[in-house]
Amino acid sequence: MKAVGITRTGGPEVLGLLDLPEPDHDGLVIQVAAAAVNPVDLATRSGLIPTALPAVLGWDLAGTVAHAPGGSGFTAGDRVMATTAQLGTGVGSMSEYVRFDPAYVVRVPDALSLTDAAALPLAGVTAVQALRRTPDRTGRRVLLVGAQGSLGGQLALRLLDEPATRTDLLVRHDDGDTWRELRAGRPGEGAVLTDPAAAEAKAYDVVVDAGGAPDLIEAVCPGGMFLTLTPFSAPDPARRPDVEFTLHGVQLNRDDLAEVADRAARDAGLRQRTTILPFADAHEAHRRLEAGGFRGKFVLVP
Repeated sequence: MKAVGITRTGGPEVLGLLDLPEPDHDGLVIQVAAAAVNPVDLATRSGLIPTALPAVLGWDLAGTVAHAPGGSGFTAGDRVMATTAQLGTGVGSMSEYVRFDPAYVVRVPDALSLTDAAALPLAGVTAVQALRRTPDRTGRRVLLVGAQGSLGGQLALRLLDEPATRTDLLVRHDDGDTWRELRAGRPGEGAVLTDPAAAEAKAYDVVVDAGGAPDLIEAVCPGGMFLTLTPFSAPDPARRPDVEFTLHGVQLNRDDLAEVADRAARDAGLRQRTTILPFADAHEAHRRLEAGGFRGKFVLVP
């Protein structure tokens, strides 16, 4: 079978198709229909995040069950999605077939296509878990940085559904009108900002940074929280000792993944705009993501 992987680290050109044996039928085997590209894949490919080589890349997948062991709760033909947490499990999602623990796999609702479903797991689960780590937001003022990104968009739409929370969104200038339209139909209050300078100093109870803006720790009021999802552009906590600093990393959790799938099926706003490329063009997806300015998600298909 074919899989997108690396035998050495470097630029997008080191990505290639690996020839690997199909997994044994001694566990849940998924025939992959689509696998999304995430920033962690770029960091792994470049060597910024060390991994054992050779390595199959990818965290997110959606597909159909090819083999299901007894007691797994699945049958052949079920439409499913998962995030494999490649760095921790060693299982990459960008492969024609993936054997993975059924405890971390959920069914895809009928309202979702498999390509839409593949774009959801890592960003969606991270968003659910990150918000759970913030203090009670009722009556509080929140700033979300990077709403235009995949993860930021998941966070934004959840925050904007909280009518008792005032959430300001900081987005790129050319995304401002889009987010003003999206928030117009939501119950929450707040503004859409397109200039970091517009974020008032020490004005927010919680700042959630999904875009890599460490200087905005200065926007947190004394006793507030700065929660970052971007470990490579996090501020020095010593800069604001009066602020609770939290660096969040995703954890595999089936219930959280099921929540993401269910909500995305009911709310089209949570689905990412996808650009579909074949496995053989994975290098092009990486190149375009590194160049910046891309909106939505790249999804690779066998």
